[in-house]
Amino acid sequence: MKKYIVSLMTAMVLVLGACELDREPFDSVTSENIKGIAGLESATRGVYSYMKNEYFVKPYHYIPEFGGDNISLSGTTSDPLMTLYNYNRIVSGNWHLEIGLWPYTYQMVVTINRSLEMAEEGTSSEVDQVLGENYYLRGFLYFNLVQAFGRPYTQSPQTNLGVPLKLTSDENDFPPRATVAEVYEQVIEDLQKGASLMNVPKENIYATKEAAWALLSRVYLYMEDWEKAEAYSDSVINSNRFALLDNQQLGRYFTMVPEDNSETILAIRTLKDKDHLGWWSVGSMYANVNGIGWGEMYASKPYRDLLGKHPEDARHAFVEPQYTEDNKMWFLFVEDYDDDGITKYMFRNREVVNDNGQWLIVKEEGDDEVISEDYVQEELNGEGETSYYITWRGEKEYVEIGRKMEMRQGYPKYYVLKCSGQEDQAHLWSPVISRLAEMYLNRAEARYHQGNEQGAIDDVNIIRRRAGIPEWTMAGLPDGKSVLDIVLEERRLELAFEGHRKNDIFRKGRTLDRRYPGTHDRGASNMVKMMVESTDPAVIQYIPQQEIDRYPSALQQNP
Repeated sequence: MKKYIVSLMTAMVLVLGACELDREPFDSVTSENIKGIAGLESATRGVYSYMKNEYFVKPYHYIPEFGGDNISLSGTTSDPLMTLYNYNRIVSGNWHLEIGLWPYTYQMVVTINRSLEMAEEGTSSEVDQVLGENYYLRGFLYFNLVQAFGRPYTQSPQTNLGVPLKLTSDENDFPPRATVAEVYEQVIEDLQKGASLMNVPKENIYATKEAAWALLSRVYLYMEDWEKAEAYSDSVINSNRFALLDNQQLGRYFTMVPEDNSETILAIRTLKDKDHLGWWSVGSMYANVNGIGWGEMYASKPYRDLLGKHPEDARHAFVEPQYTEDNKMWFLFVEDYDDDGITKYMFRNREVVNDNGQWLIVKEEGDDEVISEDYVQEELNGEGETSYYITWRGEKEYVEIGRKMEMRQGYPKYYVLKCSGQEDQAHLWSPVISRLAEMYLNRAEARYHQGNEQGAIDDVNIIRRRAGIPEWTMAGLPDGKSVLDIVLEERRLELAFEGHRKNDIFRKGRTLDRRYPGTHDRGASNMVKMMVESTDPAVIQYIPQQEIDRYPSALQQNP
């Protein structure tokens, strides 16, 4: 058992050479090849490279994103991501998901620990810089891991268990699970130490002091330490190292390499051809691009409704409707119905044709018993705009009229493109860890909680102005909406499909509302979760059972 753990923690790591990616085992990182700056940089590049590994990057994205409400799965899938999507956890786990995240994180942590032990702080500014990068990377990895396997910080962090804090390279060191609070304390210590050591300007594919400040801003936001969350956001913004892309550039954000993107603070850099996983990429789940990709996970109706309030919003570029080539029109709406005591939701549609300014319904066999009218009906809403409706099974249903779309198992295809298209390669994507827009949104939330509502709106308006949509005023907030609601809605719009949404819902103590179409409603009625409370045990993942079984000391499973 011990032999297995040692081999796991000293497994192969990718080390980035001048032009090639070579394999070097963790246990070849010794005091002799770490002491010099070249050896230290080589080991550190190995960690950066390992972060691109499929078995790390997929759960890094899947766990916080597929558990949110911005996405909708179109039919069942054989991919084990289904267990993340529908909150039906399995103890055995899956290598591509939580099983991969756990061991791959600790493999990187052991290499980082060895680098920190072997290199001597104060030798030179270059050595200090790379040591600082290692402290950042360890803080980032533990912060990411505790989000997956530990409960939100706002829920009894002093007693809830997080993850083991392995802080040495000792092969006999197998610490127990630390509390969530202890993990956060270590993350903060690592990030602050890293920031103090990193003083050499580097491109945004390497950790920098600004990257450490950016992550500290998020850490303190999750802890609800509003003053420090604002302070670290300020530090990044006032560094003047970064600038928001403009309105015309925004839609191309994720097609740009990080080094050419003024807004990106830190990204996991992927290389053209070498790192493109094609059908096995994260982006493949969201879209089929140039004939590559499963295209099964779409933008959800609630997200599209929020985005659709402003057709001019530049962020529409990240969601691409797949229209049929015949240019026909249809109406589309969501019908709710009862299935074994569970209210479920399904898209309904019919083709329509323009008949002298009215929309004639092209009825299918049996539709006269379902649809009362021959034409779509019109009325003016409270804002003087035209709304459309039909009578479906005796109920008034408001419908959208637009171009007919391609469907998959009854779900219209709304491709998500944030994880695709870098350097014109179908699903090449450099995951963004931190970017400047998040700093404004972190600061907005922190300002609100400190009583500075106008300052919060000002920050939100910076993001809205860039998106090309109307700005908010204190007097012009929608009925029933607080400033906090506005802040969180803008955060949802801006950071969608970047691994924030699930964490944002549950850290705020809110309920995940899945009352919209998607296959999260499949299965036995006692297994279907259309609403998920922030206190639900399934909010966090099981530790992979094989990791518990092989750990030499006791490792308590999540409930």
